[in-house]
Amino acid sequence: MEPVLLKKFFNVGFEEIQVLERKPFGLAELACYPLFATEFLDFLREVVPPHRHAELVYSIIVTARKPGEHAAAQPRGDSA
Repeated sequence: MEPVLLKKFFNVGFEEIQVLERKPFGLAELACYPLFATEFLDFLREVVPPHRHAELVYSIIVTARKPGEHAAAQPRGDSA
């Protein structure tokens, strides 16, 4: 799925696209978020094979910039 996401960033004009982090989320992590109802998580436990419970989805942190924008200024040391 990640290559598809990166292609979409590229297709809408972003440059310097970088994946900074890719972290798996399993059912245990999803249960920590109030976004998912208990009934839904129970359903996933029944229909998703047990070997996939630890890596059900992925969190991906991506950076990119729009064309013509300069890279973010690097913080400078204290000049005082």
